[in-house]
Amino acid sequence: MNTKDTLSSDLVARIENTLIYGAKYKLLPREQKIVLYLISKIDPRSDRFHEQVVSVKELEQLLKTEGTKWGGLYEEMKSFKKRIVRKGLEFESDILIDGKPFSGYISWFQSIIPILNESNEVCLEFMFSEKLRPFLLQLKEYTRIDLNEILPLKSGFSIRLLQVFRAHLNRMARHERESHLSYPIEDFKALLDISDSYKDFRNLRKRVLDVVVKEINEKTSVDVRMDFQRAGRKVVSIEFFLKDKDRPKVIVPKLSIDNLSFARLKAYEILVEYGVNEGIALKQILPRLKSSEAEGFEDMWIEECLRIFKLKGKGDVGAFVNWFLKLKVFEQGDHFATIMESLQKRKKKLQKDRPDAWHNRLEAKKMSAEEFRETKLG
Repeated sequence: MNTKDTLSSDLVARIENTLIYGAKYKLLPREQKIVLYLISKIDPRSDRFHEQVVSVKELEQLLKTEGTKWGGLYEEMKSFKKRIVRKGLEFESDILIDGKPFSGYISWFQSIIPILNESNEVCLEFMFSEKLRPFLLQLKEYTRIDLNEILPLKSGFSIRLLQVFRAHLNRMARHERESHLSYPIEDFKALLDISDSYKDFRNLRKRVLDVVVKEINEKTSVDVRMDFQRAGRKVVSIEFFLKDKDRPKVIVPKLSIDNLSFARLKAYEILVEYGVNEGIALKQILPRLKSSEAEGFEDMWIEECLRIFKLKGKGDVGAFVNWFLKLKVFEQGDHFATIMESLQKRKKKLQKDRPDAWHNRLEAKKMSAEEFRETKLG
Protein backbone atom coordinates (compact mmCIF):
# COMPACT_ATOMS: atom_id res chain seq x y z
CA MET A 1 0.00 0.00 0.00
CA ASN A 2 1.44 3.30 -1.07
CA THR A 3 0.89 6.20 1.27
CA LYS A 4 0.68 9.89 0.50
CA ASP A 5 2.44 12.76 2.17
CA THR A 6 -0.87 14.54 2.70
CA LEU A 7 -4.27 13.34 3.74
CA SER A 8 -6.85 12.98 1.00
CA SER A 9 -9.47 15.72 0.83
CA ASP A 10 -12.07 13.09 -0.07
CA LEU A 11 -12.37 11.16 3.19
CA VAL A 12 -15.80 9.69 3.72
CA ALA A 13 -16.72 7.07 6.31
CA ARG A 14 -19.77 4.97 5.42
CA ILE A 15 -21.57 3.65 8.49
CA GLU A 16 -24.78 1.65 8.81
CA ASN A 17 -27.50 3.74 10.46
CA THR A 18 -28.26 1.06 13.04
CA LEU A 19 -24.75 1.58 14.40
CA ILE A 20 -25.05 5.37 14.39
CA TYR A 21 -28.44 5.44 16.11
CA GLY A 22 -28.36 2.35 18.29
CA ALA A 23 -24.80 1.86 19.53
CA LYS A 24 -23.78 3.23 22.90
CA TYR A 25 -20.13 4.13 23.31
CA LYS A 26 -17.79 6.86 24.45
CA LEU A 27 -14.46 7.49 22.78
CA LEU A 28 -12.03 10.35 23.18
CA PRO A 29 -11.95 12.81 20.24
CA ARG A 30 -8.70 11.41 18.84
CA GLU A 31 -9.94 7.86 19.22
CA GLN A 32 -13.07 8.67 17.24
CA LYS A 33 -11.09 10.43 14.53
CA ILE A 34 -8.76 7.49 14.08
CA VAL A 35 -11.69 5.03 14.02
CA LEU A 36 -13.56 7.12 11.45
CA TYR A 37 -10.41 7.56 9.37
CA LEU A 38 -9.91 3.80 9.30
CA ILE A 39 -13.55 3.30 8.34
CA SER A 40 -13.12 5.79 5.48
CA LYS A 41 -10.34 3.58 4.10
CA ILE A 42 -12.50 0.45 3.91
CA ASP A 43 -12.69 -0.78 0.33
CA PRO A 44 -16.33 -1.71 -0.45
CA ARG A 45 -15.06 -4.16 -3.08
CA SER A 46 -13.12 -6.25 -0.56
CA ASP A 47 -14.35 -8.78 1.97
CA ARG A 48 -11.23 -8.16 4.10
CA PHE A 49 -12.73 -5.04 5.56
CA HIS A 50 -11.28 -5.47 9.04
CA GLU A 51 -7.58 -5.24 8.11
CA GLN A 52 -6.49 -1.63 7.67
CA VAL A 53 -2.81 -0.75 7.29
CA VAL A 54 -1.93 2.90 7.89
CA SER A 55 1.51 4.51 7.84
CA VAL A 56 2.64 6.49 10.84
CA LYS A 57 2.95 9.51 8.53
CA GLU A 58 -0.79 9.41 7.87
CA LEU A 59 -1.58 9.07 11.54
CA GLU A 60 0.68 11.97 12.43
CA GLN A 61 -0.97 14.22 9.85
CA LEU A 62 -4.40 13.12 11.04
CA LEU A 63 -3.72 13.93 14.67
CA LYS A 64 -2.00 17.22 13.93
CA THR A 65 -5.09 18.55 12.13
CA GLU A 66 -6.57 19.18 15.57
CA GLY A 67 -4.21 22.03 16.31
CA THR A 68 -3.95 20.93 19.94
CA LYS A 69 -0.92 20.01 21.97
CA TRP A 70 0.20 16.43 21.95
CA GLY A 71 3.12 14.39 23.16
CA GLY A 72 4.47 13.12 19.86
CA LEU A 73 3.31 10.22 17.71
CA TYR A 74 5.01 7.46 19.70
CA GLU A 75 3.42 8.44 22.99
CA GLU A 76 0.08 9.15 21.34
CA MET A 77 -0.13 5.75 19.64
CA LYS A 78 1.22 3.89 22.68
CA SER A 79 -1.53 5.43 24.77
CA PHE A 80 -4.15 4.99 22.04
CA LYS A 81 -3.61 1.28 21.44
CA LYS A 82 -3.79 0.43 25.13
CA ARG A 83 -7.07 2.28 25.51
CA ILE A 84 -8.82 1.37 22.30
CA VAL A 85 -8.34 -2.41 22.43
CA ARG A 86 -10.24 -2.38 25.73
CA LYS A 87 -13.07 -0.24 24.36
CA GLY A 88 -16.11 -1.26 22.37
CA LEU A 89 -19.72 -0.45 21.76
CA GLU A 90 -22.87 -1.68 23.41
CA PHE A 91 -26.03 -2.41 21.46
CA GLU A 92 -29.51 -3.56 22.29
CA SER A 93 -30.77 -7.07 21.51
CA ASP A 94 -34.07 -8.98 21.64
CA ILE A 95 -32.67 -11.51 24.11
CA LEU A 96 -34.27 -11.36 27.57
CA ILE A 97 -32.71 -12.29 30.89
CA ASP A 98 -35.01 -12.08 33.90
CA GLY A 99 -37.50 -10.42 31.58
CA LYS A 100 -35.14 -7.59 30.67
CA PRO A 101 -33.43 -6.96 27.29
CA PHE A 102 -29.78 -8.03 27.51
CA SER A 103 -27.43 -5.85 25.51
CA GLY A 104 -24.51 -7.08 23.42
CA TYR A 105 -20.95 -5.76 23.35
CA ILE A 106 -18.44 -5.63 20.48
CA SER A 107 -14.82 -4.50 20.75
CA TRP A 108 -13.71 -2.03 18.10
CA PHE A 109 -10.44 -3.83 17.35
CA GLN A 110 -9.05 -7.34 17.61
CA SER A 111 -5.46 -6.13 17.49
CA ILE A 112 -3.10 -3.27 16.62
CA ILE A 113 0.30 -4.41 15.36
CA PRO A 114 3.32 -2.47 14.00
CA ILE A 115 4.50 -3.69 10.57
CA LEU A 116 6.51 -2.59 7.53
CA ASN A 117 4.66 -2.29 4.22
CA GLU A 118 6.06 -3.10 0.77
CA SER A 119 7.63 0.37 0.61
CA ASN A 120 9.41 -0.31 3.91
CA GLU A 121 7.36 2.36 5.68
CA VAL A 122 6.53 1.94 9.36
CA CYS A 123 2.82 1.24 9.63
CA LEU A 124 0.22 0.03 12.06
CA GLU A 125 -2.09 -2.81 11.14
CA PHE A 126 -5.50 -2.27 12.70
CA MET A 127 -7.80 -5.28 12.81
CA PHE A 128 -11.45 -4.31 13.23
CA SER A 129 -13.59 -6.83 15.08
CA GLU A 130 -15.21 -9.21 12.60
CA LYS A 131 -18.55 -8.63 14.34
CA LEU A 132 -18.52 -5.07 12.98
CA ARG A 133 -18.81 -6.32 9.39
CA PRO A 134 -22.60 -5.70 9.05
CA PHE A 135 -22.16 -2.13 10.28
CA LEU A 136 -19.18 -1.14 8.12
CA LEU A 137 -19.27 -3.28 4.96
CA GLN A 138 -22.60 -5.04 4.36
CA LEU A 139 -24.41 -1.72 4.18
CA LYS A 140 -28.16 -1.38 3.64
CA GLU A 141 -29.17 2.01 5.01
CA TYR A 142 -26.09 4.02 5.76
CA THR A 143 -24.76 7.55 6.24
CA ARG A 144 -21.70 9.17 4.70
CA ILE A 145 -19.64 11.02 7.31
CA ASP A 146 -17.27 13.63 5.88
CA LEU A 147 -14.03 13.57 7.89
CA ASN A 148 -13.24 17.11 6.78
CA GLU A 149 -16.05 18.18 9.11
CA ILE A 150 -15.01 15.79 11.88
CA LEU A 151 -11.32 16.67 12.12
CA PRO A 152 -11.72 20.28 13.41
CA LEU A 153 -14.01 19.19 16.25
CA LYS A 154 -12.45 19.00 19.72
CA SER A 155 -15.32 17.51 21.70
CA GLY A 156 -15.91 13.77 21.52
CA PHE A 157 -19.60 14.43 22.16
CA SER A 158 -19.70 16.75 19.14
CA ILE A 159 -18.16 14.07 16.93
CA ARG A 160 -20.61 11.43 18.12
CA LEU A 161 -23.69 13.63 17.80
CA LEU A 162 -22.70 15.07 14.43
CA GLN A 163 -22.97 11.51 13.07
CA VAL A 164 -26.45 11.14 14.56
CA PHE A 165 -27.54 14.55 13.26
CA ARG A 166 -26.18 13.89 9.78
CA ALA A 167 -27.90 10.48 9.59
CA HIS A 168 -31.21 12.02 10.66
CA LEU A 169 -30.93 14.95 8.24
CA ASN A 170 -30.17 12.64 5.32
CA ARG A 171 -33.06 10.35 6.17
CA MET A 172 -35.55 13.21 6.44
CA ALA A 173 -34.20 15.42 3.65
CA ARG A 174 -36.98 14.69 1.18
CA HIS A 175 -39.71 15.28 3.75
CA GLU A 176 -38.72 18.47 5.55
CA ARG A 177 -36.21 21.30 5.49
CA GLU A 178 -35.79 21.37 9.28
CA SER A 179 -35.73 18.05 11.10
CA HIS A 180 -36.72 17.35 14.68
CA LEU A 181 -35.00 14.85 16.96
CA SER A 182 -36.03 14.23 20.57
CA TYR A 183 -34.41 12.23 23.39
CA PRO A 184 -35.55 11.58 26.94
CA ILE A 185 -32.67 12.67 29.18
CA GLU A 186 -31.67 9.15 30.19
CA ASP A 187 -31.76 7.89 26.58
CA PHE A 188 -29.57 10.79 25.50
CA LYS A 189 -27.03 10.08 28.21
CA ALA A 190 -27.09 6.37 27.34
CA LEU A 191 -26.32 7.19 23.70
CA LEU A 192 -23.16 8.97 24.82
CA ASP A 193 -22.39 6.31 27.45
CA ILE A 194 -22.53 8.83 30.27
CA SER A 195 -25.51 7.39 32.19
CA ASP A 196 -23.64 7.57 35.48
CA SER A 197 -22.41 11.12 34.95
CA TYR A 198 -23.90 14.62 34.98
CA LYS A 199 -26.64 13.91 37.50
CA ASP A 200 -27.41 17.63 37.64
CA PHE A 201 -28.96 18.75 34.36
CA ARG A 202 -27.28 22.15 34.64
CA ASN A 203 -23.93 20.37 34.55
CA LEU A 204 -25.02 18.26 31.54
CA ARG A 205 -26.08 21.38 29.68
CA LYS A 206 -22.91 23.34 30.46
CA ARG A 207 -20.35 20.60 29.80
CA VAL A 208 -22.06 18.65 27.02
CA LEU A 209 -25.04 20.27 25.33
CA ASP A 210 -23.84 23.87 25.08
CA VAL A 211 -20.41 22.71 23.91
CA VAL A 212 -21.89 20.45 21.23
CA VAL A 213 -24.32 23.02 19.85
CA LYS A 214 -21.70 25.78 19.74
CA GLU A 215 -19.02 23.65 18.10
CA ILE A 216 -21.26 22.01 15.51
CA ASN A 217 -22.77 25.35 14.54
CA GLU A 218 -19.38 27.00 14.18
CA LYS A 219 -17.45 24.24 12.43
CA THR A 220 -19.82 22.06 10.39
CA SER A 221 -22.49 22.24 7.68
CA VAL A 222 -25.22 21.38 10.20
CA ASP A 223 -27.25 24.06 11.94
CA VAL A 224 -28.59 22.91 15.30
CA ARG A 225 -30.65 24.50 18.04
CA MET A 226 -32.14 22.86 21.10
CA ASP A 227 -35.09 23.12 23.42
CA PHE A 228 -36.15 21.27 26.56
CA GLN A 229 -39.36 19.62 27.71
CA ARG A 230 -40.16 19.83 31.41
CA ALA A 231 -42.36 18.01 33.86
CA GLY A 232 -42.86 20.68 36.46
CA ARG A 233 -39.42 22.18 36.99
CA LYS A 234 -37.54 19.05 35.94
CA VAL A 235 -36.14 18.75 32.40
CA VAL A 236 -37.25 15.36 31.06
CA SER A 237 -36.24 15.47 27.39
CA ILE A 238 -34.06 17.32 24.90
CA GLU A 239 -35.26 18.41 21.48
CA PHE A 240 -32.85 19.13 18.64
CA PHE A 241 -33.91 21.10 15.58
CA LEU A 242 -31.62 20.42 12.64
CA LYS A 243 -31.09 21.75 9.15
CA ASP A 244 -28.34 22.01 6.59
CA LYS A 245 -26.76 25.42 6.39
CA ASP A 246 -27.16 27.38 3.19
CA ARG A 247 -23.84 26.77 1.54
CA PRO A 248 -22.15 29.30 -0.74
CA LYS A 249 -22.79 28.76 -4.39
CA VAL A 250 -19.97 26.82 -6.00
CA ILE A 251 -18.96 27.84 -9.49
CA VAL A 252 -18.39 24.73 -11.58
CA PRO A 253 -17.19 24.50 -15.16
CA LYS A 254 -19.97 24.33 -17.72
CA LEU A 255 -20.60 20.84 -18.96
CA SER A 256 -19.48 19.95 -22.45
CA ILE A 257 -19.35 16.67 -24.29
CA ASP A 258 -15.56 16.67 -23.87
CA ASN A 259 -15.55 16.91 -20.06
CA LEU A 260 -18.41 14.52 -19.27
CA SER A 261 -17.47 11.57 -17.11
CA PHE A 262 -17.99 8.04 -18.40
CA ALA A 263 -21.35 7.58 -16.64
CA ARG A 264 -22.58 11.10 -17.48
CA LEU A 265 -21.72 10.58 -21.13
CA LYS A 266 -23.74 7.38 -21.13
CA ALA A 267 -26.62 9.22 -19.44
CA TYR A 268 -26.41 11.93 -22.11
CA GLU A 269 -26.51 9.32 -24.89
CA ILE A 270 -29.53 7.61 -23.29
CA LEU A 271 -31.41 10.91 -23.13
CA VAL A 272 -30.59 11.88 -26.72
CA GLU A 273 -31.55 8.43 -27.97
CA TYR A 274 -34.90 8.79 -26.20
CA GLY A 275 -35.46 12.03 -28.08
CA VAL A 276 -34.37 14.74 -25.64
CA ASN A 277 -32.83 17.77 -27.32
CA GLU A 278 -29.01 17.62 -27.05
CA GLY A 279 -28.73 21.07 -25.51
CA ILE A 280 -31.44 20.37 -22.93
CA ALA A 281 -29.86 17.05 -22.02
CA LEU A 282 -26.40 18.57 -21.62
CA LYS A 283 -27.13 21.97 -20.10
CA GLN A 284 -30.31 21.43 -18.09
CA ILE A 285 -30.87 17.79 -17.16
CA LEU A 286 -27.34 16.52 -16.48
CA PRO A 287 -26.46 19.41 -14.11
CA ARG A 288 -29.39 18.35 -11.91
CA LEU A 289 -27.83 14.97 -11.20
CA LYS A 290 -26.03 16.06 -8.01
CA SER A 291 -26.71 13.17 -5.62
CA SER A 292 -23.46 11.79 -4.20
CA GLU A 293 -24.94 8.29 -4.40
CA ALA A 294 -25.52 8.72 -8.14
CA GLU A 295 -21.98 9.93 -8.90
CA GLY A 296 -20.41 7.45 -11.28
CA PHE A 297 -23.83 5.87 -11.95
CA GLU A 298 -25.69 8.75 -13.62
CA ASP A 299 -26.69 6.55 -16.57
CA MET A 300 -28.46 4.16 -14.20
CA TRP A 301 -30.22 7.13 -12.56
CA ILE A 302 -31.54 8.32 -15.95
CA GLU A 303 -32.62 4.78 -16.83
CA GLU A 304 -34.62 4.58 -13.61
CA CYS A 305 -36.24 7.97 -14.31
CA LEU A 306 -37.27 6.82 -17.78
CA ARG A 307 -38.55 3.50 -16.44
CA ILE A 308 -40.84 5.25 -13.96
CA PHE A 309 -42.03 7.73 -16.59
CA LYS A 310 -42.86 4.96 -19.06
CA LEU A 311 -44.68 2.93 -16.40
CA LYS A 312 -46.88 5.93 -15.66
CA GLY A 313 -47.65 6.31 -19.37
CA LYS A 314 -47.55 10.08 -19.10
CA GLY A 315 -46.83 10.93 -22.74
CA ASP A 316 -44.00 11.90 -25.03
CA VAL A 317 -40.46 13.14 -24.54
CA GLY A 318 -41.71 16.69 -23.96
CA ALA A 319 -43.72 15.51 -20.96
CA PHE A 320 -40.64 13.74 -19.61
CA VAL A 321 -38.57 16.93 -19.84
CA ASN A 322 -41.38 18.83 -18.11
CA TRP A 323 -41.40 16.22 -15.32
CA PHE A 324 -37.66 16.59 -14.93
CA LEU A 325 -37.15 20.35 -15.16
CA LYS A 326 -40.34 22.09 -14.10
CA LEU A 327 -42.18 19.65 -11.87
CA LYS A 328 -38.96 18.19 -10.40
CA VAL A 329 -40.76 14.86 -10.00
CA PHE A 330 -37.55 12.89 -9.66
CA GLU A 331 -36.10 15.12 -6.93
CA GLN A 332 -38.75 14.52 -4.31
CA GLY A 333 -41.46 12.25 -2.95
CA ASP A 334 -41.99 8.57 -3.66
CA HIS A 335 -40.35 8.63 -7.08
CA PHE A 336 -37.09 9.84 -5.56
CA ALA A 337 -37.22 7.07 -2.96
CA THR A 338 -37.96 4.47 -5.66
CA ILE A 339 -35.05 5.66 -7.77
CA MET A 340 -32.65 5.54 -4.82
CA GLU A 341 -33.80 2.06 -3.82
CA SER A 342 -33.45 0.71 -7.37
CA LEU A 343 -30.10 2.41 -7.81
CA GLN A 344 -28.74 0.85 -4.62
CA LYS A 345 -29.89 -2.61 -5.74
CA ARG A 346 -28.25 -2.20 -9.13
CA LYS A 347 -25.01 -0.95 -7.60
CA LYS A 348 -24.84 -3.88 -5.19
CA LYS A 349 -25.56 -6.36 -7.97
CA LEU A 350 -22.85 -4.82 -10.16
CA GLN A 351 -20.37 -4.92 -7.28
CA LYS A 352 -21.14 -8.59 -6.65
CA ASP A 353 -21.46 -9.89 -10.22
CA ARG A 354 -18.97 -7.66 -12.05
CA PRO A 355 -16.36 -6.34 -9.59
CA ASP A 356 -14.09 -5.11 -12.41
CA ALA A 357 -16.89 -2.97 -13.86
CA TRP A 358 -17.67 -1.67 -10.36
CA HIS A 359 -14.04 -0.67 -9.82
CA ASN A 360 -13.90 1.01 -13.23
CA ARG A 361 -16.92 3.15 -12.41
CA LEU A 362 -15.40 4.29 -9.12
CA GLU A 363 -12.17 5.13 -10.91
CA ALA A 364 -13.90 6.91 -13.81
CA LYS A 365 -16.24 9.19 -11.88
CA LYS A 366 -13.60 11.87 -11.19
CA MET A 367 -12.31 12.15 -14.77
CA SER A 368 -13.66 12.72 -18.25
CA ALA A 369 -14.59 9.72 -20.37
CA GLU A 370 -11.66 10.48 -22.65
CA GLU A 371 -9.21 10.62 -19.73
CA PHE A 372 -10.58 7.32 -18.46
CA ARG A 373 -10.11 5.66 -21.85
CA GLU A 374 -6.52 6.94 -22.03
CA THR A 375 -5.88 5.56 -18.53
CA LYS A 376 -7.08 2.12 -19.57
CA LEU A 377 -5.25 2.12 -22.90
CA GLY A 378 -2.05 3.57 -21.42
